[in-house]
Amino acid sequence: MINAHTLVNPDLPVLRPQDDPVHALNLMDEFNVGHLAVVDKGRFLGLTSETMLLSAERIPNSPEEAFGLIRASVLPHEHILEVLKTASEFHLTLVPVVDGEGNYMGAISMDTLIESLSKYQSAGEPGAIVVLEINTLDYHLSQVARIVEENDARILSFNTTPAQEFSRIELHLKINREDINPILQSIERFGYDIKASYQEPVYTEDLKRRYDELMRYLNT
Repeated sequence: MINAHTLVNPDLPVLRPQDDPVHALNLMDEFNVGHLAVVDKGRFLGLTSETMLLSAERIPNSPEEAFGLIRASVLPHEHILEVLKTASEFHLTLVPVVDGEGNYMGAISMDTLIESLSKYQSAGEPGAIVVLEINTLDYHLSQVARIVEENDARILSFNTTPAQEFSRIELHLKINREDINPILQSIERFGYDIKASYQEPVYTEDLKRRYDELMRYLNT
């Protein structure tokens, strides 16, 4: 299992409450991030952002006034998907890791997060993607897995997302075969609705597009 503490990037700098906003902006530019953690004597105070610092007209007297701190972090034991959730919820370019007593453990960069998510989803493994749309009550992963295995293949990873139509879900499968036509035919025989399928060259291109979209989103 991929936990937050295994993703920490030790090279990411931190700020102190007394640091000059210009110094903070220079660090953000050097490390290509839009946020940095503010730490005082090992304690995590919060995150400051490039937007907040650009609007600062002077160096205030308190951390809260100086940085307008964002209270967002994850615990060391939390799963990689919780890290992704926090990054998305707060539009972060890095995610602080803080223990239960408020001690700063480090931060996770978006590059590290994306790379780890790619491994978590077996994105680097050769194969293909199949997207099924299923009634929620009819969803049985074991049956879908059996269909795939009967065609001498296996599911490397899967995800479910709500479909546009109420009471239906989309099931995204990464399968360890590039030629999936026999699998698609078997799936159709069992009455499943195949919404889309992507073989390796198309999938790699789609993954790059999604990555670029995510990075643009996090940098807005």
